[in-house]
Amino acid sequence: MHKQFKYLLAGVVVLGIAVQFAIPIRMITHREAILRKGVRVCFEAAAVDPFDVFRGRYVEIRLTEFTRRDLGYDGTPSAWLYAMVETNALGVAQIANVAVTPPSQQDTVYLRVKEERYSYSSNVRLKNPFNRFYMPEKYAPVAEEIYREMSARSSTNSVLLAVRIYCGEGVVEDLLVNGTPMLKAAQQRLAEKQ
Repeated sequence: MHKQFKYLLAGVVVLGIAVQFAIPIRMITHREAILRKGVRVCFEAAAVDPFDVFRGRYVEIRLTEFTRRDLGYDGTPSAWLYAMVETNALGVAQIANVAVTPPSQQDTVYLRVKEERYSYSSNVRLKNPFNRFYMPEKYAPVAEEIYREMSARSSTNSVLLAVRIYCGEGVVEDLLVNGTPMLKAAQQRLAEKQ
């Protein structure tokens, strides 16, 4: 009996270790599959550089596209909403409409999102699924500096968040400043300062 308990305990420990490795591996492979198979779209973005003690430096992303009046959603309560994404003539992604059910056409690009219920205006406010862009800690403050300078200089500058969308889920691919990846722009700026 004592020997059987040892084997049972060893089996439980091995199973626990296997699960601890399986979950992060599944999350990583799922994210990589979206990056590989997903459709690339770019949303207009505003960036801010906050600091989170537990997560380090990141660039907070604000997408105005997720707060609009004309989304075609009647306010029907639902656990999930499906935002149909289309690209305009300038190549910038826009939410065409919002539905309570997923689209029936296979080629439709859509995001599965939630509505923010604390919105008191007549706007439909969707939770932004792409609210953070992580980058190495030494580049995040430089990225914020670049963004601040850009927005002060001219309104013609653009910040776009490039994401990949596949089967209703999206993954942030890059943050682009006037077409240049933010990390590359920050690295160039830091190299100029040295």
